[in-house]
Amino acid sequence: MAFTKILLVVCLAIGTISGFSISDQMQNALVSAIRSRTRTWVAQVYDQREKFGVMNLGLRPNESVANAVPLLENQRSVRSLPESFDSRQKWPNCPSLNQIRDQGCCGSCYVVSTAAAITDRYCIHSGGQKQFTFGATDYLACCTDCFKCDGGYVGKTWQYWVDSGLTSEGPYKSGQGCNSYPFGSYCVNDPLPTCSRKCQAGYPLAYSQDLKYGASAYRVMWNENAIMTEIYQNGPVVVQFEVFADFYQYKSGVYRHVTGATEGWHAVRVIGWGVENGVKYWLVANSWGVRWGDKGFFKFVRGENHLGIEDFVYAGLPKY
Repeated sequence: MAFTKILLVVCLAIGTISGFSISDQMQNALVSAIRSRTRTWVAQVYDQREKFGVMNLGLRPNESVANAVPLLENQRSVRSLPESFDSRQKWPNCPSLNQIRDQGCCGSCYVVSTAAAITDRYCIHSGGQKQFTFGATDYLACCTDCFKCDGGYVGKTWQYWVDSGLTSEGPYKSGQGCNSYPFGSYCVNDPLPTCSRKCQAGYPLAYSQDLKYGASAYRVMWNENAIMTEIYQNGPVVVQFEVFADFYQYKSGVYRHVTGATEGWHAVRVIGWGVENGVKYWLVANSWGVRWGDKGFFKFVRGENHLGIEDFVYAGLPKY
């Protein structure tokens, strides 16, 4: 059963490992293979594709880790869920829902996606009155259950927010927030942040003043309706799925794996769902910047647990 296992998502960056680079000729061959095998999504060749994240697979059956956050069993029911739903439209006063983060050269998809979903939910549950950009830097610097740029457990990132709190963050080298995200597309003299529990110079608040906590962290039942209900009521969730080589070439449409070898696992933020040309999909925000996919977003086939995307679903609620 899916709930008896916990997934360790290990997201390494292509830019740091030359063996993962891919030539335009190889991309052209892959895109041609994709186009001959599917009509539900469009592939393209990307300039400097090595700037996108690449993942290694890690599956660790571990009851204690799986139970680090409780399973949400008393979910409030929704009488009739819509055929399509987009969090950006339901909560227009929460601009973070439109934002795409960039994990850069660090294998941090599991913390970047969690921090983005927490940011969304903090705004959503305040009725759009509170805006706070939660960051991944605290995870990378201070979380002992995270494996820094070598991946980690998504469930534990949500629990860390409850137990230890998170501070604000701005984009790479922006000087914004308590800390700026520490990695760009290529790791050039960009070391892992140390756990100093201090904000960067010039920030007007002390670290302890900026720190904000979660009220709860939990897993969502592994079925389509439960996931949709959670998103509809509370906002985006974080999921994981197995990545194959064809996914890197995605541009638009509803993704379904059609060719290429497995590359590993990836954590992403689901913000809604819909139907396109008769195919049901999840609406998803990636963490590879706006150059990839549909300005950073993508659609992924829904209701089939394709590549395990509906097995491991995590969320939580904010504390004000």
